[in-house]
Amino acid sequence: MSNLNLVKFERKSEPSLDQAEVIRLLEDALRFAKEGRYDSMAVVMIGNDGDVLDCWHNGGRPYVMLGAIEAIKADFLSANIEQR
Repeated sequence: MSNLNLVKFERKSEPSLDQAEVIRLLEDALRFAKEGRYDSMAVVMIGNDGDVLDCWHNGGRPYVMLGAIEAIKADFLSANIEQR
């Protein structure tokens, strides 16, 4: 049987590189949208207090959106879950 450990994440008191990276990625996405390069989007953001913001708009080809969500899910799991 596995031993499970609780890992507590604490909020940093000063702005972090994470905050700058989130803003950079959102600005890039907004620029691409204003240029008319995209017609669908999905956003998930998790606040420091654990609140979740999620939204989406699908301008067409829902199967492509679903594939993109599955791909980012696989990338996230690979980056954050210890591989055996």
